[in-house]
Amino acid sequence: MELPNERLATAVASHITLFIGLLALLFSFHPASAAHAAIGTPVANAEMPTPEGGRARVLQPAETNVLVFFRPNQERSLEALRELALCQKGFDGKSARWAAIVSDSVPVVGAAAMLRESGFAAPLLIDTGDALYGSLGIALHPVVVIVDKENKLAAFEPFRAVNFCAVVGAHLRYVLREISMEEMRAALDPPKAVEGGNGQVARRYRALAKALLKSGKLEKALEYAHKSVELDPAFADGHATIGEILRVQEKCADAMPAYDRALALDAANATAAQGRKRCAPAR
Repeated sequence: MELPNERLATAVASHITLFIGLLALLFSFHPASAAHAAIGTPVANAEMPTPEGGRARVLQPAETNVLVFFRPNQERSLEALRELALCQKGFDGKSARWAAIVSDSVPVVGAAAMLRESGFAAPLLIDTGDALYGSLGIALHPVVVIVDKENKLAAFEPFRAVNFCAVVGAHLRYVLREISMEEMRAALDPPKAVEGGNGQVARRYRALAKALLKSGKLEKALEYAHKSVELDPAFADGHATIGEILRVQEKCADAMPAYDRALALDAANATAAQGRKRCAPAR
């Protein structure tokens, strides 16, 4: 006969076992966003079928390959492709190759139609058996995977509704050695804006503009600086950065209004004040 104390000990042991099992389950769970392949993982340069019936390599000889994984008939995928189509223009003529990749479990006709609708220019490749999906740990769509010239994973960026192009662009410019790691991090994680929303995005664009200015990419720097003030017209540092770029381009007559706007918004803006002094003799 089982004694009361023995029954109590058995019940306690059972509860402890159940608790340990729950803990193990909890700590073994990883969200999909954290389960992708580690940065630096080699990416297999496999051949994949194309919708036309041919075959093509995933990776082409280049400083960087940009692989865009998407799903047909998904609004987020269409939105990402449209933004990346605009982002591509900033890398025309650079050693960057783009490819759009879909699972062989989805309708290829729908995928091709989505590419045409978005304006995203890239060959469409079909991942047979989801081999590349599996090796990279891709569970959600859309995702951009950036591969360096050694065919190693350099960045993994799931789609975000805000500032996706700027984030992808910062990674690409780092892989292309146009900006340093510190400059890339500044572009990806600029100082927090108290107003949030567009203000935060504006600071990210301005950080990227400064990095491009430092590396001598003046036209692209000016483009990002203008984007920053379009998003936040009251962003004094954004206007001051426009002035700095124009001054470096020896366009002081155009720089002065930008400096003046920055000082009107922030009378203590040192960049604008110093830039005005430097430009003054040239007026």
